[in-house]
Amino acid sequence: MSDFTASSPSPRILAVIQARSGSKGIPDKNIRPILGHPLMAYSIRAGLDARLVTDVVVSTDSERYAAIARRYGAATPFLRPAELSGDLIASAPSLRYAVLETERILGVRYDYVVELPCVSPLRDGRDVDGALQKLISTGADSVISMVDTGEKHPIRLKRIVDDQIVDFTGEYPEPAIGSRRQDLKPPSYIRNGAIYAMTRRAIVELESRHGADSRPYLMEPERSVNIDERLDFTLAECLMRHGFCDNRPVPVEESRVERLIQGGRPVVLVTTPIHFLPEIRAELSEFADCILAHGASRDQVAELLGEVDGWICSPCPTYTIDAALLERSGGRLRILATPSTGSNHIDRLWCAARDLPVSCLKDSDFVHTIKASSEFTWALIMATVRKLPQAAERVRQGYWRDIEDELRAVEFQGRTLGIIGFGRIGGNVARYAQPFGMRVVAFDPHKTITAPGVEQLDSHAAVLAVADIVLIAVHLDASTTGMVDGSWFAAMRPGAIFINVSRGEIVDESALLASLESGHLAAAGLDVISDEFLSDKRRHPLIRYAATHDHLLITPHIAGLTRDSELKAARFALAAVREHLTAVRRTNP
Repeated sequence: MSDFTASSPSPRILAVIQARSGSKGIPDKNIRPILGHPLMAYSIRAGLDARLVTDVVVSTDSERYAAIARRYGAATPFLRPAELSGDLIASAPSLRYAVLETERILGVRYDYVVELPCVSPLRDGRDVDGALQKLISTGADSVISMVDTGEKHPIRLKRIVDDQIVDFTGEYPEPAIGSRRQDLKPPSYIRNGAIYAMTRRAIVELESRHGADSRPYLMEPERSVNIDERLDFTLAECLMRHGFCDNRPVPVEESRVERLIQGGRPVVLVTTPIHFLPEIRAELSEFADCILAHGASRDQVAELLGEVDGWICSPCPTYTIDAALLERSGGRLRILATPSTGSNHIDRLWCAARDLPVSCLKDSDFVHTIKASSEFTWALIMATVRKLPQAAERVRQGYWRDIEDELRAVEFQGRTLGIIGFGRIGGNVARYAQPFGMRVVAFDPHKTITAPGVEQLDSHAAVLAVADIVLIAVHLDASTTGMVDGSWFAAMRPGAIFINVSRGEIVDESALLASLESGHLAAAGLDVISDEFLSDKRRHPLIRYAATHDHLLITPHIAGLTRDSELKAARFALAAVREHLTAVRRTNP
C-alpha cells in the first residue's frame, strides 16, 4: 500500500504532456485548433483542473509549441532533445527524461507522475484525480485509463486469410449463427490513451509506465476519443458541441494583472475589458493610478480591493460582487461603477447600507446613446424567426435546398410584435419592426407610451393574446423575478416565438422548456439564462436542451458586445469614477 495517508503531507505529483512537433499523419496535430483552441490546450486544462496535481509541464522539442503551452498555463522548463523526439521513440524514455529534467530545474522530487497525452481532449480533471486517487490508495505501480471495447469484442475480431473471413483467435470463436451483444463475454477493455498515472519509481527506476502492478481506471466511451486520424477531430468536436467535454481552455493572458502605479494619486481597479480600448487606458491614466485585471478571479480581486479607491467592474463577471468580497476593501473603496444597464451582479443593498455609490447605465440618460443591445435584439429576433443558425449549420453539413421543409419560415410583414417593458431596448426595437410591416403592441405599467405606431395595451395578458413574437425587455428586480411563468406561456398564441434579452431570472425556465417541448412555442431566442455566475454553463438545462434542439437559440449574453457600445459605457463609468474621486479629494485634501 501507499505510504501516504489522510494525515500525511500531500504527495507531489507532476503532470507531463508530451507534445513533439513532428507528427506526420496530421501535421502539427498537437496544436491543431479544435473549437478555437489548440489540441494540447485541452490536456493542459485537465492537468490544471486536477486537484491532486502539483505541477503541469509540457515536454516539446519546439519553442513554438512551448510558447503555446505557456499561453495556456503550462510550464516548459526545457526543450526535449532531438534524440528523444523522433517517430520511433517510445513514450517511456522521453517521459523519464521529462521527469528528471523538471526535477533538476525546479529543484524538487516528485512522488507520482501522470502523463496526459495530447490526443485525449475529452478527458478532464476529475478523471485525472480519479486515476491518481486509485494509484495512491492501492499502492500500485501504475493506473492506466481504459474503456470497454463494446461491439469490438475479441469474439468479433476477424482475420482475412486467402480472402476468407476467419476468427482472429480460437479462444473466442464466434458462433456460426453470429453473436449478440449479450454474448460478448467476458467484457474486454482497451487503453484509451487518456491517462498514464505511475509512481516515480516505475518511470525513473524501472523505466516503465506500467511497472509490475498496473491497475485500470475505467472511463466512459464519450470521454475516450483518441485523436489519431482526421475523422477523430470531427468526432471530438461533435461531442464537444453537444456538451460532452468539461475542459475549457483559457489563455492565461486573459487573467493578467497589470499595475500602472506612479504614486500620490487615487488607485482605480479595472476588471472590465479595455485592452481593445487604448483611448480609455489613456484617459484613465490622466487622473489616476490603475490596476488592470480583466479576467481576474474572485480571489485575485479580493486581494486587490484593499489597495484601490475606485473599481470599474466587469458587467458580467464569473462571480457575484457580494458583501463578502466588498468587505475585503477594508472601507477604502469609494465608488463602484459598472459599464452596464444591469447590476444584479452587485449587492446594491450592501453598498447602499454603507454609502458606497454604485454607478450603472440604467440610472443615467447616457444609456440612450447606446444602440448595440437594441440592434442585437432585432438581429436575434430575425435569426430565430428565419432559422438562420440552422440554415448555416445545414450548409456546413453539406445540405442545400434539399431540406426546404425543415427551414421554411414566415414573413415579418403582417405579424404582431408584442413588447413587455417599453424602455430603451423596447422602444428601439419597436422602431426597427415597423419598416418590416409589423404591428407593434406593448405593455409597460410604469409609463404612458407615445411612440408613433405602437399600441399600448392594458395588461401583459392582452399582449400575449395577440403577439406572434413576444419580447421581454424589463429590468430585473423583486417584482419581475420569476414574472414570466407557466401561465404566461399558456397564454401565448400557439406557434408564438419568445425572445428574452433582459435577465434569465425573469423567466421560469422549466416552464419555457415545457412549452418548447410540447410544441406550443415554435421557437425561442435568448441572450440570457439564469445563474450566469455558474462556472459550468453546459450543465444548465436550457443549454443542454439547445444542444440537441434547433428551435432554441441561445447566445452568450453578448447583446451589448460591440466596440462602440463598450467605448461609450467605459467612458461613462470612467467619468463617474473620476467625478466622485475628485470630489472626495476636494473634501479630504
